[in-house]
Amino acid sequence: MSSLSTSKWSKHKILRRSKRLQAHLPETEWLSENSFMRLITKYGQVIIKPTGSYGGNGVIQVKSSGNSSYEVQDGSKTRTYTDHSAITPFIKKKANNNNIVQQRIPLATKQGRPFDLRVMVQRHTKSEWQVTGMLAKVAGKGYIITNIRRSGGRVVTVEKAIQGSELQDMQTSALLAELRSVALQTANQIGPSYRWVKTMGIDMAFDKQGHVWIIEVNFAPMLELFLKLPNKSTFHKIKSFHAGRKQT
Repeated sequence: MSSLSTSKWSKHKILRRSKRLQAHLPETEWLSENSFMRLITKYGQVIIKPTGSYGGNGVIQVKSSGNSSYEVQDGSKTRTYTDHSAITPFIKKKANNNNIVQQRIPLATKQGRPFDLRVMVQRHTKSEWQVTGMLAKVAGKGYIITNIRRSGGRVVTVEKAIQGSELQDMQTSALLAELRSVALQTANQIGPSYRWVKTMGIDMAFDKQGHVWIIEVNFAPMLELFLKLPNKSTFHKIKSFHAGRKQT
């Protein structure tokens, strides 16, 4: 097994080497006071998250309120810092704990709740990557994260998420084709650096204009999410790949 780190930051650096994928990656930096100020000034909203955590743990959103105050949302809790000097100690503390700061993507919403996507990309030894399943995770009320357990959100098919969102007037088949294409490009870009990996759960999203974004790549995704879909066949297909058995 390679000694290459599997942190979010390491994977992001590999992905952004690809010219084709750069347009699908939120601008991301290692968190420091300077990188925070640069990105919050540029985008108005950023996400801060630990580079080694999973499941939405430790993910916070910071929004600049324009009058030099900052609104920080952590889970369903929100607090306001009145100016730059008030938020600086908070940012310094986060910076000391291996966090990254990232442009916040204005996620498409279903009935006012943001959703993102889990796309499973898998391969058998020495074979091509394949998209074996996808679903949408809709955030629980009042939450910015879509993690189902933490936000009380729900799982639906990607088609169903699109139908109740800002994207419903776009061609669903074209959106799904682009999603698959970017997911496969992601696996092909990152795969050579982690040759032992046969299963990736790629967290992706549509913004409100239907552009596809890559949020992060998980090498140990929770397969049971797919049991929450009405049709269980996707789960069984993913499981059979994961167990290393050929599909018959």
